[in-house]
Amino acid sequence: MEDELNRAIQNVYKRDPTAVAVMVVDDSGLCLACDNGIPEEAAGLFASIVTRAEAVLPPGASQSDDSAALVQIEAGQFAVVIKQAYGVTMGIVKDKTRAATP
Repeated sequence: MEDELNRAIQNVYKRDPTAVAVMVVDDSGLCLACDNGIPEEAAGLFASIVTRAEAVLPPGASQSDDSAALVQIEAGQFAVVIKQAYGVTMGIVKDKTRAATP
């Protein structure tokens, strides 16, 4: 499982050059994998944020993984994108000053 998580993290970096850190959290809020300085203690926060975001959606709005809530928090040059799908939550820290390639 660890190899799969590491591959998923590396795929984030390949697809998004603005990504600077990634965390993967299970449905209990425990850190499954993280890198580049995200503290493991943030795992519960990531899970809680996305769960609370889904709580404010209308009933049935996020019944599938494709329509699950996506939360973006911006602060200065950084953005944190958090989404839950397939029983895991992924948080990606992005540096908005890095150029995204088309």
